[in-house]
Amino acid sequence: MSNISRQAYADMFGPTVGDKVRLADTELWIEVEDDLTTYGEEVKFGGGKVIRDGMGQGQMLAADCVDLVLTNALIVDHWGIVKADIGVKDGRIFAIGKAGNPISSPTSPSPSVPRRK
Repeated sequence: MSNISRQAYADMFGPTVGDKVRLADTELWIEVEDDLTTYGEEVKFGGGKVIRDGMGQGQMLAADCVDLVLTNALIVDHWGIVKADIGVKDGRIFAIGKAGNPISSPTSPSPSVPRRK
């Protein structure tokens, strides 16, 4: 397995556990406490990236998957500061966790099952 520096990882996929993030132009800093994505299985858009048919996305019925995925989001909530993918269905947050194609990625849950560690 190949390793990359924390800075290179953050540049590609955003902060992860232990990284500190400055909130806008304030002097407030937060630290990522949990990362629900899976290292090496992150979903990423762009030419040649994993979000293409048969890899990070797949062909499923609309009833069996979310409508929109926000990838590598930093969520600040009362239960903690977490990096995760957010699944939206029918205009509402449906799932927080790891996005992906459960057929090709063993770490991706069924897209119709909400998940949080």
